Amino acid sequence: MNKLIYLTLKNLKTRLAKQPILWVQRELGYIKPCTCAFYKAATPDQIYSLVKETGFFLPTSYIDFLKMHDGAILFQDQSEYVNPPWYIFGLEEIMEYSEQNELPPNLYAIAKFSQTIIFIDSSRVKEGREDYLFEGSILNLADEFKAIDLNFELWFERLIVSQGSFFWYWNNYSLKNYQPEEVSLDELNEMEE
Repeated sequence: MNKLIYLTLKNLKTRLAKQPILWVQRELGYIKPCTCAFYKAATPDQIYSLVKETGFFLPTSYIDFLKMHDGAILFQDQSEYVNPPWYIFGLEEIMEYSEQNELPPNLYAIAKFSQTIIFIDSSRVKEGREDYLFEGSILNLADEFKAIDLNFELWFERLIVSQGSFFWYWNNYSLKNYQPEEVSLDELNEMEE
């Protein structure tokens, strides 16, 4: 069992058992109440069936996740705005997504947030590479897949720590391209009310 996957899931579920609503703070000071849901575990036979049917190579950390939970819904917004959650795909969602979308044969989807899809490059997993995660968009699956230089265990752990943020973009923002917004005293008083 992958230690990072195990501890990340165990500790998140421990927090949720004590407090089922997580107050998640996102970029730009936005805060929202969220819940998480976890599917039942996939059996080794179910995992083997997917591999046999598709020919996909699954990284061991993702297999370990599936053995604990065959999918999850993370950071489901419970506010009036109802922003989308993160869907971590189980075996059935992998198959459905592959059947419904034209993808390069080496890619399969494992997670979704709104229009963003996270893919595993099966050929990189087969080669033993750890940089097998890619990002794509539902709006343009033809040929735009961007490497995010992570494996599943690091991506998943950081997704939980960052409370569902697109943390892999954080290095793109620095003092060179960040414009702080000033708020007047009147606006601050209105925000406090």
